[in-house]
Amino acid sequence: MAKENESKPKGTKSSDIQAHLDALLSEDDWSSLPTRQSKEKKARRELKLPRRLRETFAEEPEDSVAESFEPVVESEPILFPYESGAILSATALTVLAGVLIYLMSPLSQVNHYKVVGSESLSKQAVLDAAQLKTGRPLLTTLHQADYFSKMAAQRNPQISGLKFELGSDNTIEIKVNEIVKVGYVKADTHYYPILENGKMLTSAEADQPVGGLPLYDNFTSVADLKLVLAEFGKLPLALRRSVSEIVWSPTKQNNQRLELYMNDGNEVLISADDLASKLKYYPAMAASLDNKTGIADLQVGAYFTPYGQ
Repeated sequence: MAKENESKPKGTKSSDIQAHLDALLSEDDWSSLPTRQSKEKKARRELKLPRRLRETFAEEPEDSVAESFEPVVESEPILFPYESGAILSATALTVLAGVLIYLMSPLSQVNHYKVVGSESLSKQAVLDAAQLKTGRPLLTTLHQADYFSKMAAQRNPQISGLKFELGSDNTIEIKVNEIVKVGYVKADTHYYPILENGKMLTSAEADQPVGGLPLYDNFTSVADLKLVLAEFGKLPLALRRSVSEIVWSPTKQNNQRLELYMNDGNEVLISADDLASKLKYYPAMAASLDNKTGIADLQVGAYFTPYGQ
């Protein structure tokens, strides 16, 4: 019996061990193995990436990530320095050749002059005074406009100055600032044109006044004559040509009185310093006279007295 009792515990021990191993192998919960579980958690923590990096790698494909890290390669110059210099030199020579061709071609020359603003001067007289001819370099002529203006004023006393403007078809328009001819003065047996600035054209003597301009008579003072000439030159050409003679005839009441003899047969009395401001009303006054002739007094107010009254 003692032997049997001693052998039982041994059998029991081996069967218990076997049962315990079977239970461990068949059990799904591995929490009883703390060492293995801690190693697995540690491995998962090491593989876990930050959230921002996971999102970045999840959105961007591998190709874009690889491209963002490609090295920047510096571009090589297309042209060498000596090639760039050669191109610049060729361009400059081409432009220079084009300019030279233009300057030698008819496109760079004056084809026509248009003279405007002259009253009694002809186009040819203006061009001769300025020594201008067609075929001159267009740009040079425009650039030297002041020179030609001064030359014209020196060569012709009726020219005060010229202004140049470029027109179409290589035409230059010349605007003349003319010192107008306002009448004649008599010296001995000849008549000489006189300008509004008081200068007498001694080179243009005539046997009698021409051009419908008046004769100035009885003037004893150069200052008085220049005053009348300047005032008379302000009037329109048609009105100036309606006067045949201007006589200086002062009185005690008016030491600047003028007697104007008109081509229509009337006589006008007017003050010298009012000549430009008042004589311009004479045409309207004469039109209301019903072909009557007489004396129009414009010294103070405006009065008309027929001849014979």
